[in-house]
Amino acid sequence: MYSGPVIDCDVHHARSTDAELIPYLSKGWREYVTDRGPAGNVPLTVQDGFPNPHGFMRADTYPAGGGEPGSDYPTMRHQLLAASDVRRAILTFGDDSHLAGHHNPYFAAELARATNDWSVDRWLSQDPRLFSSIMVGSQLPEVAAEEVRRHAANPRMVQVMLVDNPFNRGFGHPVFHPIYAAAEETGRPVAIHGGAGGWANPPSTGGGTVSTYFETHVLWPQAIQTHLVSLIAHGVFEKYPRLRIVLVEGGSAWIPSLLWRFDAEYKGLRREVPWLKRLPSEYFARHVWVTTQPLEVAPRKENVIELLRSMHLEDRLVYSSDYPHWDADEIDYLTTRLPGDWHRGVFFGNACRLYDWKEEDIEQPRAAAEKAR
Repeated sequence: MYSGPVIDCDVHHARSTDAELIPYLSKGWREYVTDRGPAGNVPLTVQDGFPNPHGFMRADTYPAGGGEPGSDYPTMRHQLLAASDVRRAILTFGDDSHLAGHHNPYFAAELARATNDWSVDRWLSQDPRLFSSIMVGSQLPEVAAEEVRRHAANPRMVQVMLVDNPFNRGFGHPVFHPIYAAAEETGRPVAIHGGAGGWANPPSTGGGTVSTYFETHVLWPQAIQTHLVSLIAHGVFEKYPRLRIVLVEGGSAWIPSLLWRFDAEYKGLRREVPWLKRLPSEYFARHVWVTTQPLEVAPRKENVIELLRSMHLEDRLVYSSDYPHWDADEIDYLTTRLPGDWHRGVFFGNACRLYDWKEEDIEQPRAAAEKAR
């Protein structure tokens, strides 16, 4: 079993009620949300059209004092941070991560600003191990870029996060490029989270809109595959050579076969993309990381390892708990699925490279770290 330092790259923090976020909205938007009389408040979150029949949350993550899973810091500290040697945990929001699904782009931009300020005030202030994503309303890419730059001086706002897709185009399309320019300028990776075909919009599945959550979850990686191919084909990494991407909660065993096909197609069709200077697999190896959750389950665990090793993905995998969701891959489980010589990199070292952190700055003995807190 692995007992060393851990960086958790996908922790879903949440708020219990709208009342937590409303004070962070500007006056006009507070009125827009609350001044509806008997009709009630305008919803702050986009509703999921594909409810999970089992729910999304672990039963034990509901706080004892009430509230939603992921909304209570003491509960998270006990169940996640103290359960293993977690040195840093990156917060990735709950339903608020789907704000790019709102039809009103100006409201989405305001929600992004408010949500980020809420995350800094309510969460980062409580524990130095907590770091946050920067949510953006990608309906207005230039405004989203300014939101990224607004947090440039805060080293604990560590990545830009894209989830819903307001334009029904792959994330490599030039309409999104202002966001990447700001991410590169401020040294932030961009996280593309599973479900990035659309929460309010139909999921990005190959043959059309599906009817059940079962189908949605089986086909979950297709949206991330679309965005990965789009980023490379549109030359995003040539235009922004220091940009880093992390693919979150979309699996990983599909990556080798996709890259094999991608390389083969590039050799035959490269005249259409003359701006590309390398094989697609080379861009991936230089610019892309991927989280462990969910690690595919094969008849033999060696089948998955052979696939991942074929593209040296042991150097690109970063650990993610997906807390507080019930279908998470926890550390003890992953240590039985991954080779022992991968553990240090997957649970700690690879994330240090992704976020440009020095291992020695984080790797003080745990007792000293606890004393500092």
